[in-house]
Amino acid sequence: MSSSPLPSTPNYIAETRQSCHDLSTALGLTPNLAAIDAFLLSLDQPTFDRLRTQHGLAFPLRFPTPTAEINFLALLALLNAFSGYRAAFHKATGIGAYQNVVRLMMGLYISSGEEDRVVGASALTANGMVALTEAKVVELLGVSVHEEREHETLKGVTVGVRGGDMLDAVQLILRTLQNVGKALLAAGHPSLGAYLVHLLQDTKSRNLTDEKAADHLVQQLATTFAEFRDTHHLPGPNKDVFLFKRIFFLLHSLHLKFGAREDFHIPDTMRVLPMFVDNVLPTMCVWYGLLSVPATAPTGMETLYDWMASAHQHGELDRAKLEGMQKNTEGPKLTVDEAYAVRAATLNVGSVVVDRARVLAKEQGRGWLEQLNEVDLDGYLWAVAKDDAALRKVPRFRFDTVHF
Repeated sequence: MSSSPLPSTPNYIAETRQSCHDLSTALGLTPNLAAIDAFLLSLDQPTFDRLRTQHGLAFPLRFPTPTAEINFLALLALLNAFSGYRAAFHKATGIGAYQNVVRLMMGLYISSGEEDRVVGASALTANGMVALTEAKVVELLGVSVHEEREHETLKGVTVGVRGGDMLDAVQLILRTLQNVGKALLAAGHPSLGAYLVHLLQDTKSRNLTDEKAADHLVQQLATTFAEFRDTHHLPGPNKDVFLFKRIFFLLHSLHLKFGAREDFHIPDTMRVLPMFVDNVLPTMCVWYGLLSVPATAPTGMETLYDWMASAHQHGELDRAKLEGMQKNTEGPKLTVDEAYAVRAATLNVGSVVVDRARVLAKEQGRGWLEQLNEVDLDGYLWAVAKDDAALRKVPRFRFDTVHF
């Protein structure tokens, strides 16, 4: 059984939703309807509208071609991960994982020695990705891949040795970019942007519905690039689960920037996509109590279930406790099974929140909730975790990966 399985049908979005529903149901991580209703009724429309669109996609750059901007957005989505290194990034640079990825991308774009007429910077071509070095990534991030340790034989003497979280993160970034660059060259594409332009034009030629277009785009990206294959097999419940967080983020980025172009078919992501689940969204869903958790954890899920049972606003993490906490406190380090389990439960609960919003729009006179969708809910949960000073301190679970 592959540890990175893919859906057995072309219906990638439906299979993603179903896999998350089936896994979360099997594990008892089900939607808490009372808490969902309380959450929805507590929402303030002006605040929700302000935060729901903050996906972090504004950059002070000039792109020579649409392909250049698509290439930049695609590589940003590819690297929109490393949440497991959040505390380490804050310690090393003073900013979080996503901000460091943006810093790296802008650095690669601006500092490239040679200009590329199509993508703007030679470092962001497939050849440039393959040729990227550890030293360049370290330079642009402004981090050290050495840590001080006591000398093995000289007491009181410390020496710098290669190692630590920043070395791991830099190596993961480098490996991801190089592997995707090699895959592009093997397929005859000069850049990820060029590949996507071809894919979007091909999708347009197929005359697909938005749903089928989204399926096709996700399938092509997931099958072409292993680094986009955000999937897992859990042996305990014997379930495959599909998340595709960074592909969904990429499609939404393209929709926001290029959705009106007639030569592409970029589906209306607000209508067809589920949430793009990282570690922020599950942390917020746990804190708001949107997920029910059984009293007894399956073998191997003990850390996850203990965390979910206590790390919420009515448990050990009320607002008073949060206000007295240090910033960037790490949550529990989860296993791969635990991380995929809570992410699947979060994607599943997103659709239930939207369904309940439509019910409450009628029953409670909250008409604005009728328009709520999973993508806006994603944007709100992600942004409120950073906008609200107390919620910014909620410890987020950690799992070191390129997928989120």
